[in-house]
Amino acid sequence: MALVKKKVIDVKKEKLGKDFKIIREGSVEKRVLYWSDDYCVGCGICEDICPVGAIEMGPLGAIFKGVVDAPKLDVDSSKCVLCGMCASVCPFNAMDLEINGTSIKKLPQFPKIRKDITVDQDVCVLCKQCEVVCPQTAIHVKREVPERKTLVLGEIYINKDLCVFCGICADYCPADAITLVPNEETPLSLNPYKDIVVDTDACVYCKVCEKACPHGAIEVVCYKCPFVKRIKTPEIHKEIKGKVVVDKDTCVSCSWCERVCPVDAIKVEKPFEGELIIKEELCSGCGACVAICPCNALTFPKPKEQGEKVPRLVVNQDVCILCGACTKACPAGALEVKRSKRNMTDTKILAWKKAFDKLLN
Repeated sequence: MALVKKKVIDVKKEKLGKDFKIIREGSVEKRVLYWSDDYCVGCGICEDICPVGAIEMGPLGAIFKGVVDAPKLDVDSSKCVLCGMCASVCPFNAMDLEINGTSIKKLPQFPKIRKDITVDQDVCVLCKQCEVVCPQTAIHVKREVPERKTLVLGEIYINKDLCVFCGICADYCPADAITLVPNEETPLSLNPYKDIVVDTDACVYCKVCEKACPHGAIEVVCYKCPFVKRIKTPEIHKEIKGKVVVDKDTCVSCSWCERVCPVDAIKVEKPFEGELIIKEELCSGCGACVAICPCNALTFPKPKEQGEKVPRLVVNQDVCILCGACTKACPAGALEVKRSKRNMTDTKILAWKKAFDKLLN
């Protein structure tokens, strides 16, 4: 009787800097689990869901405060079964599992976390507010605007009830006389700008800003403007073309963009619903949560007046995606994520459904 040599499935782990991949190759199937430190925010959802306890988070608080230079997590290749649950649930695309070269995110039999962002390009006014507020620089507004030299150059009133601070007037102003005033950068200040001002010493009252404003918020009165009569083009804002480009690999669906969009052009589907609870009595104010938050949702508020009492830490629930990174980084257990709903694709695989349910409270 001939001996049958048993096929040994080879499992190996390869590192490239902080990134790594785990490879398991058999006679008919090759699985590769990829992890990227750049994309990982340290939320630890993968650790929570791993059925074999193969994932261990790094010292997140120290990493995000720059005290320790280490990977945000590690996977024990001797435990990992390359099931793909971590990849399917990761809301930041830091993990992926390929089976014979195809990502399981493209295989319908594998459930996955559901998040999305859409932009109505017909409604978008290309104001760039979404680009400015995006915490992951995932949005880029590309404007194809007429060259300034093709515009007609020619007392100026701005109706701030109508102004959406899109900044198009400032882009066009040939005298650089218009400036948007940035708002204080806190998670509670949704709008990136708080005012718009005109340098009347620099303004040439050419009416370009009036023609450019998509909301009719500017009125220019020209007393001496030889160029005004030459403005024969339709409203300039109608000539502006372009589109919003979203890098869905880096977008975290925090919805900052949706909430600041002045024309409701952006719709964001968030991965979870629920609440982030702050136990202020436990918070030491170390800042690890603020440093790790991928959504800029947490801040230490400053009193506006001397002696004013303010909370130690506050969260903007609207932009928090309940990923839990802050809870992983907090050394005092002062934060708690309570998820009431997960936004996942349907699955008939009971084990996967149970695993995803572990993310709910």
